[in-house]
Amino acid sequence: MTSQPPTPALYAEYTRKIQRYLWLRTGDTELAADLTQECFTRLLARDGDAPIERPLPYLYTLAGHLLTDHRRRHETWRTGTLAPDEMDSLLDDRAGPDVLYETQRKVDDIQAALARLPARSRRVFQLCRVEGHTYPEAARALRLSVSSVQKHLALAMRYILDQTHTDDD
Repeated sequence: MTSQPPTPALYAEYTRKIQRYLWLRTGDTELAADLTQECFTRLLARDGDAPIERPLPYLYTLAGHLLTDHRRRHETWRTGTLAPDEMDSLLDDRAGPDVLYETQRKVDDIQAALARLPARSRRVFQLCRVEGHTYPEAARALRLSVSSVQKHLALAMRYILDQTHTDDD
């Protein structure tokens, strides 16, 4: 259609397309209907301007702008309506630099303590606590008895705790 003035015929021809366009972007039939009405109201209000050569692309553009304006207003309005339990989901759970530093220091202390352990105790600790093997699995892998694995693990854990424990913990 070329150079058609906004008439009821334009409304009849394009209203379903514009409303579907808006509904697909909002998922809200009432909002889509309201914005469609606003779109055609603005089209009719521009009666003194030059005629529109291609009304459908113009209407899609106008509808997109109206939707953007609506979302801006709506998002501003919504910020004050969050329930207190929903506010928790907005918090930043990332640790601050002080927590990250302290955590890294503790990891370094544990790694240093592990490095000082005898090789067999260190391997038992790795198999049972790091890799998640059971005592019998670790015993088979290291060709030890289950009770030896338990003793090595107990010694390793006690040593690591003693080496990493500070008075401020």
